[in-house]
Amino acid sequence: MNAIINARVVLPDRVLKHGQIFMEQGRIFAVGEGLPVPEDCVCYDAKGKLAGPGFVDEHCHAGGEWNAYEDPVRMARHHLEGGTTTVLCTIYHNIGVQGAFDAMAKIKAAMEAGTPGNIAGVHFEGPFMNPNQGCYRDLIRPVSREEYMGYLKEYKDLLKLWMVAPELEGAGEFMDTVRATGIHLAIGHSEASPECVADAVRRGATICTHICDATGTSIVPSRWEGTLEVPFDVACMLHDELFCEIINDAQGIHVRHDMVKFIIKAVGIDRVIAVTDACTGSTDDTDVNIVDGDLFGSKLRMNQAARNFRRNIGLTEPEVFRVAALNPARALCMDHEVGSLEPGKQANVVILDDDYNVCRVYLRGEAAVTHED
Repeated sequence: MNAIINARVVLPDRVLKHGQIFMEQGRIFAVGEGLPVPEDCVCYDAKGKLAGPGFVDEHCHAGGEWNAYEDPVRMARHHLEGGTTTVLCTIYHNIGVQGAFDAMAKIKAAMEAGTPGNIAGVHFEGPFMNPNQGCYRDLIRPVSREEYMGYLKEYKDLLKLWMVAPELEGAGEFMDTVRATGIHLAIGHSEASPECVADAVRRGATICTHICDATGTSIVPSRWEGTLEVPFDVACMLHDELFCEIINDAQGIHVRHDMVKFIIKAVGIDRVIAVTDACTGSTDDTDVNIVDGDLFGSKLRMNQAARNFRRNIGLTEPEVFRVAALNPARALCMDHEVGSLEPGKQANVVILDDDYNVCRVYLRGEAAVTHED
């Protein structure tokens, strides 16, 4: 049995100031304060550091210099170092049809090999999106039943999340087909009207892809000068069924910090999901990527995204871990396994200092990352 002692253990609704986490056979055995420590227990003294559930990142294209479609193992290891114990390798339309098949083959092989152990499946962002709302616009493709059925035939069980712009011709049939397989459905890179968003929700959409980012205003023009129509992002906020992804970089470039606060106030903390949308690209001092003059994802790890929610948005520590672990786990129907520190769940734990630097990461009860004091 392994244990973490003397930690500020973050639960969904409170922090245990002198918390303990006991782990056995890859699962959380007990969480509490003042619990007896078995003699044969291997203990890590956290010395007052934060101990929270391992982060869950449902939207992550790359890590460092490694793209998920090229080297998912190194990409996932990069994010494990940042405390992400559950990650969806996210692929984009820019790699083409054969590139998507090749990428999913590599990701499947990495999962079967169990290396590094935190890959949970594939998130396909596209390839069917509004051509006005995305990078590599000349490579965006119309909805093709032949294309998406080909992916489903080979990799239905690997695909966990799939995004589409719901206003596209053929998107309705696509959404019905995807949801019938049990794959989670996201909408984004879109200029959909409120009516179109509502239809997507009826068809089973449960996630808005990086809200207020690469989305357009309503396709319905303003009826009167000076009035505001309901844009795609606001239409998404209106539906309780939709979780809202947010890329919260330190500079507020993807989404201004006041807008992040507004989104949280509008939809409630339990519908917000922190994502990195990490990509390869620029190497400047910001935590965003600029490629050929276009904003193209971030350079974030999840501990940095969590830090930004704490520093810039003012979330409490339980709220930070809800948006960065529990809520994405809920959105993906994985919360019975991951997302919070509860007996019976996977023993995935991240130890952080007060500045949200990663000190240690436990993956299914074993120390997978160690940065000693």
